[in-house]
Amino acid sequence: MKSKLVMFLLVALLAIGFVAGCGDADDDAANGVETHTIVGLFPLTGPLSTFGENSSTVAQLAAEDVNAWLEEEGADWRLRLEIDDTQTEGPVGLRKMQSWYGDGVEFFAGPQGSGVAQECLGFANSNQILFISPSSTSPALGIADDWLFRFCTDDLVQGPAIAAAAEAAGVTHIIFSWMGDTWGDGVQSAAAGSMEDRGITVYERELRFDPQKEEFTTDAALLDEYVTDLVEQGVALENIGVNLISFEQAAPYMAEAANYDQLSEVVWIGSDGTAVSEAILQHPTASGFASTVKFINSMNRPAEEVEQSNKEHVREHVREVLGRDTDAYSYNTYDIIWAMALSIDEVGYDTVAVRDILPRVTDEWSQVYGASGHVVLNEAGDRAFADYDYWVLNDDNEWEIVGYYDGASDVINWEREIY
Repeated sequence: MKSKLVMFLLVALLAIGFVAGCGDADDDAANGVETHTIVGLFPLTGPLSTFGENSSTVAQLAAEDVNAWLEEEGADWRLRLEIDDTQTEGPVGLRKMQSWYGDGVEFFAGPQGSGVAQECLGFANSNQILFISPSSTSPALGIADDWLFRFCTDDLVQGPAIAAAAEAAGVTHIIFSWMGDTWGDGVQSAAAGSMEDRGITVYERELRFDPQKEEFTTDAALLDEYVTDLVEQGVALENIGVNLISFEQAAPYMAEAANYDQLSEVVWIGSDGTAVSEAILQHPTASGFASTVKFINSMNRPAEEVEQSNKEHVREHVREVLGRDTDAYSYNTYDIIWAMALSIDEVGYDTVAVRDILPRVTDEWSQVYGASGHVVLNEAGDRAFADYDYWVLNDDNEWEIVGYYDGASDVINWEREIY
């Protein structure tokens, strides 16, 4: 099947904007072929836009591949994919879901952020709308029997990966600054608990900021003040860590931090929200600062490649279309479109029936073809296990994987030791 999918790569490159199918819906109907719609709710603008652009590109590829397979199989339906922008804002994402549901759409890929997913959850549960996020990681959304599935692990798994990096860097005292929403609060709580488990002292003063904030002059000044306080208590700069939990707000935040000499001498740790951030990469001050402090970011590591993995198929497509390496969550997006489509093919455009078989279909398909590896869902409908890659912006201003955290063994496997 992999070879067949690769054959249709050139077809995928012709996808423009939001159509995936053999002609439009009217043409399909005229040919006696039914059309079923999945809407991709992705953040094409706002502080998560890099991830949104990656996932929308990959979703289009997956839909083209699905339609190629359906045509070859002689199926009597085709997949129509629509992409809509959540703007990384919960109320916007909810309005988009409500509008598409009013048009008869009951299946959604995304949203990506936990704050947007939480905003949509009540409406989806009330109307039996099935939606699958590639990257929502808040533990608060790990709920059994709801209508949200997530093809990533939650942050109870990421917390130890963040703390392990801090420990490896020699951090004894950690200061938290984070985006105050469902996602940010979840990451911070998980990381703080894991820090304490490792004997790392969590500084009592903290910097929680509004997700819509764009200017960080005050935050950087306060952070410098907190570092000074720890130094006056006798803590060496190299033993002080900053855990910045944000999306692309990290770029202006780090640009302000660069104005304070001692902030470039402490350890900076991020999370999956800033791994492979295009905003940091493209900001000359922020990128220089991130490289200097070896800003290390944990992100779900794609599982070991399966027999006929589509990982390279996805990776090369994004490189060709967007000119960059993609993020781990976009591989999840590819698998989401296939899992939905295969389930619809089996039981029809029926969310109740699809929800019942989705874990089995996902398991069976992904263990052979999964771009993100084998996907096993737990009782909450979330990915059950994953390791974490560590991404660092290197001296060549390129995002590089320097190692990964093995969750089962609680060990970092370094490819290039940076501490």
